[in-house]
Amino acid sequence: MRAFADFFRHPDRRWLLAAPSLVALYYLSLVPVMSDRLDPLTGDEPFYVMTAISLVRDGDLDEANNYAQRDFDEFYPASPLPEDWNGWPAFPRTLPPHPATTDLPGLHTKHGIGLSLLIAVPYELAGRLGAVLVILGCGALLAGQMYLLGRSIGALPDIAGAVAVGLAVVMPIAPYALLIFPEVPAALLLLYAIRRLAAPHNANWQWALAGASIGFLPWLHQRFAPTAAVLSAFLLYRTIRSRSFRTTASGLGLTALGGVSLLAYNLWLYRSPLQDTSDHAGFSSAGGILNGTFGLVIDAQWGLLIVAPIYLLALAALPYWLRVNRSLVLLVAAAVLPYLAVVAAYRVWWGEWGPAARYLVPIVPLAAGPLCAWLARRRFATRLAIALVWSVGLLLTTIGFADPQRFYHQPNGINRLTAVVDERLGTRITDYLIAFQPYALSPRNERVSASLLLLAIFGAVVLLIYLWPAIRSIRSTSPDR
Repeated sequence: MRAFADFFRHPDRRWLLAAPSLVALYYLSLVPVMSDRLDPLTGDEPFYVMTAISLVRDGDLDEANNYAQRDFDEFYPASPLPEDWNGWPAFPRTLPPHPATTDLPGLHTKHGIGLSLLIAVPYELAGRLGAVLVILGCGALLAGQMYLLGRSIGALPDIAGAVAVGLAVVMPIAPYALLIFPEVPAALLLLYAIRRLAAPHNANWQWALAGASIGFLPWLHQRFAPTAAVLSAFLLYRTIRSRSFRTTASGLGLTALGGVSLLAYNLWLYRSPLQDTSDHAGFSSAGGILNGTFGLVIDAQWGLLIVAPIYLLALAALPYWLRVNRSLVLLVAAAVLPYLAVVAAYRVWWGEWGPAARYLVPIVPLAAGPLCAWLARRRFATRLAIALVWSVGLLLTTIGFADPQRFYHQPNGINRLTAVVDERLGTRITDYLIAFQPYALSPRNERVSASLLLLAIFGAVVLLIYLWPAIRSIRSTSPDR
């Protein structure tokens, strides 16, 4: 017992245990209400489950028989609905499949099969709860990785721990940590791989895990392929520069295995090394890409900064992070920018039926880096500002978890979360939000104005972050004082 106490006397060890544990308990407390109100599975969730069922019970990827024998009925409620029903008020009784564009006989999913591989056995053992626990566990581990990212730039344990837990318990991470989507597992793999590739030294098992993470990312969704390619190139560079090829070879081998096997899968399914773009509605024109870029961050319903303005501060604090660890930030930029280019170019950049900022969930945990770099300056005003801005996201997240159906928006331009704020406080926030999503597209002049306003606000935040400390320093050293 004394040895156990001694082990956790060090604050790093305590926080490395506490951050994932607190986040896991928080998520577990929300499982009942999420399962009750979001019943049955909707959006893309049932399709990952159907693939998992086919893998475990049939040992194949042809789901034609699974739809024919209505395997989806096992995660659908009885008909008629019970009187005390709290789930979705309407849903299709016959699940329409999401088939891949292929000439193979049978029915094959257009979604990545990586998530189905992760949840297959847990779902078979414990149904929906088993699958959700896999994602929940990834979310808890992600909090630990965010803590380690913060510590890597010199933040004190309590600062790194607070940032890790703070980001994990609010949107967009929190709701997706309780849904059967690939976003949170992808965030975990991406952050771990980046951390290990940027580390000066790794053990053999760390290289292996980093390589496996990179190789598995595109299996979760092929939009991660460009990012995986960048990280693979950097891993190859580290391997060439390594004095011990055998140390890094395991990671490189697992990365290659993931990439080659995905190419083989695509050749088998699509008769092409690349996925058919029509499986995900294809890509936009130049104007659509620009619209998607701003929509990802300020769309009325699915924009990241609408539900979590803390990420605006993280973006503005990037120079602090760059100053502390230039090589890490450059690696992050090289990995993230191709991913952002892909999702901004998607015709369905908002992710369709799901909570806000779905496609940004895999990269937002990296915000722990700049936030910790800024907070490490130990100014009370800085910490207060970050806490106040973070509390906006906490409020909206709390409103969502009070009734998880509020996380989901019909494409009508109305944000159900801010509408609750308006109703309770008598404000008109929702009226001023701009829709970039094409089914309720705001006029072009309003979208341009909103985009320019965002840039102006960002500029003002940057000035406050970097000029105010300089002004205070000048005033404190002035001879008049």
